[in-house]
Amino acid sequence: MRTPPVFAPPHSLPQLPGAALRVLTPADFPAWVRLRDEVLAGLAHPDMYVREADEAAFFAQHSLPRGHAIGVFLGAELVAYAMLGAPEPGEAGHLGAVAGLAPDAQARVAHLASCMVRAGWRGRQLQALLLKLRCALAQAYDRPLCLAMVSLHNAASCHNLLAHGMWIAWTGEIDGLQRHVLQIDLLGHARWDLGGSRLIAADDFAQLRAAVADGYCGIADAVDGPRRMLRYARRLPDAAAPGHAAVPR
Repeated sequence: MRTPPVFAPPHSLPQLPGAALRVLTPADFPAWVRLRDEVLAGLAHPDMYVREADEAAFFAQHSLPRGHAIGVFLGAELVAYAMLGAPEPGEAGHLGAVAGLAPDAQARVAHLASCMVRAGWRGRQLQALLLKLRCALAQAYDRPLCLAMVSLHNAASCHNLLAHGMWIAWTGEIDGLQRHVLQIDLLGHARWDLGGSRLIAADDFAQLRAAVADGYCGIADAVDGPRRMLRYARRLPDAAAPGHAAVPR
């Protein structure tokens, strides 16, 4: 696995004056835990993000040299972070295996593992920026298949990922939890048969699973009266030639 570029010295962020972006190191682990404690305590539903059993192992697994962890700092305060993992085929928790990807495709998977922003700093497009940076890092790792796991209760994260060109490739139970697996192929340009699309209630787990089993993918969210809906469509052959890099919209 190639070593991707790192952010050194720290880079400033125009949408958050005074903030800097840099790679997290083991010394940042306590600040990372404090940020997670704060964000998780404020979740509207406890299923939106279930904490990893071993926080230290999770941090190490998604830091150099195995992965990449990016932090946004205001002075010494960590206000946001995002993590990228590079799992090997056959490794426990590989989302490519969960989604049914072939072993050769699993070797090209990157996990968009975790992204959190402190409440006071939301609404500044930090999640969007960190998503784009992780996609760029995934390409540097030769891992163009980016996958993310999202709770059915986490409408905001699902919306953000869909808005940047990802799609729901799988829905089911992971360790007893109802989860979507979203995907983007950075070397292609996904197209969809919108003429045969379906609108499904975002909380209808049985119908969401059935749609994926029937060859549909979730490509957008919408509102139908009081209910949040997800639009599902079948994928058409990619428009881009192999090797042409797609940019998340």
